[in-house]
Amino acid sequence: MNKENITKEKISLIDHIGNLIGIVVIGFILFILVWPVIDPTPNKSSTLKENARNLTN
Repeated sequence: MNKENITKEKISLIDHIGNLIGIVVIGFILFILVWPVIDPTPNKSSTLKENARNLTN
């Protein structure tokens, strides 16, 4: 019987860190693209200060 030796590649810590950074970056880009749809501010054309003032009053 011939048993094939299956060698698994060792994934280094740097590869894991790179994958994690890639996932975070892709998630951030998707968040930026989806943000105009889920924007909770009442008046989207006004400035941030005006929206903050309207929320606090």
